Amino acid sequence: MPLIMEIDCYSAQMQQEWDAFIRTNSRNGGIFHEQTFLGYHPAGRFNDTSLIFRENGTIVGVLPAVDTGEGCIVSHPGSSAGGLVFHRKATTRDVLGMLEGAVAHYRDRGGRSLELRLAEPIFSMPVDGELAYLLWHRGFALASRELSACVDLREDGSWLLLGRKKNGTDIRRLIKSGVTVEQREDLAEVYDLIARNLDKRYGKAPTHTYTELLELKRRYPERINFWLALVDGAPAATVVTFVVNSKAVHDFYIAQDYSFAKYQVMPLLFHTIFGHYGGRGFSWFNFGISSRGDWIKWGILEFKERMGGRAVCRDTWMLEDLKNYRSYSAHL
Repeated sequence: MPLIMEIDCYSAQMQQEWDAFIRTNSRNGGIFHEQTFLGYHPAGRFNDTSLIFRENGTIVGVLPAVDTGEGCIVSHPGSSAGGLVFHRKATTRDVLGMLEGAVAHYRDRGGRSLELRLAEPIFSMPVDGELAYLLWHRGFALASRELSACVDLREDGSWLLLGRKKNGTDIRRLIKSGVTVEQREDLAEVYDLIARNLDKRYGKAPTHTYTELLELKRRYPERINFWLALVDGAPAATVVTFVVNSKAVHDFYIAQDYSFAKYQVMPLLFHTIFGHYGGRGFSWFNFGISSRGDWIKWGILEFKERMGGRAVCRDTWMLEDLKNYRSYSAHL
């Protein structure tokens, strides 16, 4: 790919082309970068400033972003992760060219700052380090680092070795007692359990309204799955999973009905989920973050570790002064 490429501002007419690139040609893209996903938000909620990078008319990179006001450009707030998404064949020099192009584009249009929230590296195929290095190289500062947790699905049973020792015993006990795990298409009972759980534990509502999650399921009927652990047919716990790309799965909600707490159904629920996706060739299951800045949510993190999760970082990089940014393009 040449070092000089065309940069287009995203428009709705480009949605199919954008999403096709994410799904078939990107190295580090996934569901949270797709316009089909981002588009579930009501029109007008965000001032979209997303970019498309092309070579001879073909997309080689995209950057989902919005202007939050007064020229502050950020990775799309309607998504867990953003950042620059680039072609699977892109080299370090290519990625640098896209980054330089994005900075120049926003600077020349009055942008004041640029903040990029990168996904955990497990979502990249193969794992990438170019972008994080180049952000540091070009003067971006690490604005925040969140503690996420993931499970390696590539080795059968590895999560049992890393997790709590009695997980295996609990799984056998739960199966013997008749506890079952099922995928369900109906959101109603799943959402009710999530809403009651969040209200009881934190006094807050789910991130998505019922209508929003229903719309996402409609848009991604095969990639968003609802899992239930059932005790005598009654929902005891639920997990909502998002298939991010062909390599990784991410959970968005974990909830349980505390009236069934004595059954301790989570080991069987996650054992079933890990087996389902691992058996279909997925490499990683991501639990998501367990921190807020330098505050570690120990209870949540240790639960994920008991299920076999181990730490990985989700980083946000910030360039505070676009106006005085000195381009590296002369060296490209």
